[in-house]
Amino acid sequence: MNSNTSVKESTSKYSTEKIEKDDLLEFKPFNPNLNDYYIEIFNRLVSTAIDKLPDQRVRYLSDMIKHFYDIVDPIELEGNKFLSAISILRDLLSQGWRIINDDGFQLAPPKLLRGENKEYLRQQLQNERNAQFDIDSVKKFILRMEKEKKFSGKTVSILSLVGDSSLIANEICNIKNAEDEKGRLNTARNSVQPYIQLVDNSSCTYTGYKLRDIWRYFRYNWSIPYKSTPGRNLFYLVRDASQPNHPVMGIAALGNCVLQLNQRDNYIGWTMETIKKTLKKKTITEHYEEMIKGQQGLKRPVEKIKELESEEEYQLRIKSESEKIIPLLMKFIDNALAEINSEDLLSGDELTKPSEEVIRRLKSVSEKLKDKQLNNKKSSGNVDWRIESISPLYKKKRATEIAKLLEAKRTFTKVLKSEKDDLLVLKKLLSTDKGKAINVALQANRKSKIGSNLMEIIVCGGIPPYNELLSGKLVSLLICSPSVIKEYNNRYSEQVSEIASRMKGEELVRDSRLAFLGTTSLYHMGSSQYNRIKVPIDDEKFLEYKKLGETEGFGSVFFTQDTTRNISKMVQLIDGGRKINNVFGEGTSPRLRLIRSGLSVLGISEKYLKHHTRRIVYGIELASNTREFLNGETEELNYLFPLDGSEEKYTQEIIDYWRKRWLLSRIESVDIIERLKLFNKSSLLLSNYF
Repeated sequence: MNSNTSVKESTSKYSTEKIEKDDLLEFKPFNPNLNDYYIEIFNRLVSTAIDKLPDQRVRYLSDMIKHFYDIVDPIELEGNKFLSAISILRDLLSQGWRIINDDGFQLAPPKLLRGENKEYLRQQLQNERNAQFDIDSVKKFILRMEKEKKFSGKTVSILSLVGDSSLIANEICNIKNAEDEKGRLNTARNSVQPYIQLVDNSSCTYTGYKLRDIWRYFRYNWSIPYKSTPGRNLFYLVRDASQPNHPVMGIAALGNCVLQLNQRDNYIGWTMETIKKTLKKKTITEHYEEMIKGQQGLKRPVEKIKELESEEEYQLRIKSESEKIIPLLMKFIDNALAEINSEDLLSGDELTKPSEEVIRRLKSVSEKLKDKQLNNKKSSGNVDWRIESISPLYKKKRATEIAKLLEAKRTFTKVLKSEKDDLLVLKKLLSTDKGKAINVALQANRKSKIGSNLMEIIVCGGIPPYNELLSGKLVSLLICSPSVIKEYNNRYSEQVSEIASRMKGEELVRDSRLAFLGTTSLYHMGSSQYNRIKVPIDDEKFLEYKKLGETEGFGSVFFTQDTTRNISKMVQLIDGGRKINNVFGEGTSPRLRLIRSGLSVLGISEKYLKHHTRRIVYGIELASNTREFLNGETEELNYLFPLDGSEEKYTQEIIDYWRKRWLLSRIESVDIIERLKLFNKSSLLLSNYF
């Protein structure tokens, strides 16, 4: 290709019509591994698609996928590879990826103008979200919730649970007419009366709808497609007792955290980087200006590193820290080994004094069992943990984990013998094979805490018209209230840890006191409902959402259900069965692992899983010693709001804080009355998308 010429490419709202030579480096080949027959069909279809307008292009490929889906034999590998490849391409083009035909098809990420990231992401999520409404079962559910019915002598529908904006507007006028701030706050207490309600199997007292159905209906209004999540979950409605039927102000949900998230793990202290940081002298960078010599009146910016501790203080501190860290790391390894059934893998002596030969044998066992990981099934009824433990899946996991832990233990033992104090031991370990043994110990501790003491805020937001009152802020406060913490602790305090019990071969109940909540913004600029949330507990303690960093990770949310279905068929034909079965113990993010596997089979780069939008990682500590607890330094957990039987009172204090801090200022800062007048309940009907 002549680098001085422009090339025709995909047109969309988020890309230009022509590609200049500087853009060409962004394009990478998209050449799936197909046989000659199907590669010819693939090339013909894509060439035809490129000549169409963007919307027509995606629609054309969708039609072709449906056409060939009815033709391709379900057990024909090459045909299913073709369907998977064309489906992946269709989804990427629907997200605004650019395509050219230059000695083969090449793709590049969407080219966004400044400020377009949020709109782009919203539009791309909308594609998959709206696809849900084509599913018959979803349509039936929506129509059932929207259809009027009789309950307790009155006519109701899902709209009965949407706030009356005219009533809200009247109450705002009453608040504004109060004489002083105290009067305004007292009026606000009667005007808007929020409470948080756990979603269980019961029905709404005012409409008769199942609480789960109410939550599900409003969840479909979110940008991100609605998908059920395995593991521990708590769902909540935030409702307004001041209006008839107690309409929904917002919804929230807690779910299991991702196993590894660098920004969160660095903040808590679960990474080697935090240990390295501990061993550095504390300093601060001072910024000032100085006169440039010989040029009177001219200044230049200067940075100066100022030490915050003397050399003596520094040496005492790192000595004390290392004396604390080394025993903790060794304890993490020993605790992890004690929670794994090893009887059928090695003897007691081999466990206490492992040799290199023992570790090699364990790795060999793990490798041999890989091929038996097909069609794993979920256990039903009463689970025999011992039988589960010796299944191929868990025997492989046990062999892998024990080998890793014993290898780390051998390293610790060797270094402890060679160095005279813990500080030298720590420094030596950090330099040994890039600190592999330390990482193993830290991961062992993280695994014991991540599924029990941490949860992710997976849904959190306001519902119109209450979003105009910043109900999203209220929901984000209530999801970390003492009422929620107590409900979590009560529900899971005696729940058996399924994966850990299978690894141990007997029932295992882990400490399940909730200590930390994390979440990630959908957009790079962050989330307005988490920003500036800092509830004072006393002069020194705050309940606060903290920004922990930014991430640009991988995800599968942009790939449609039919693409996932096609990939699943293809991978099963290759493996001779299902290796990814949504079964406890197989691994995290089954959908993401499936799509990664499919891309690998087709010879397509994983770069197509990139979000291309950075996100803000937030965290909120629920106790004054959250990080000490999560790092194994203490077993005590000093909650910011004590769980002493007064949880409802403390939760009401949080609601009052929201009223004073955000509600009262909101009604003065924007034309709230006019906004409420423009709101129409019917705009929330999901059937509008049919």
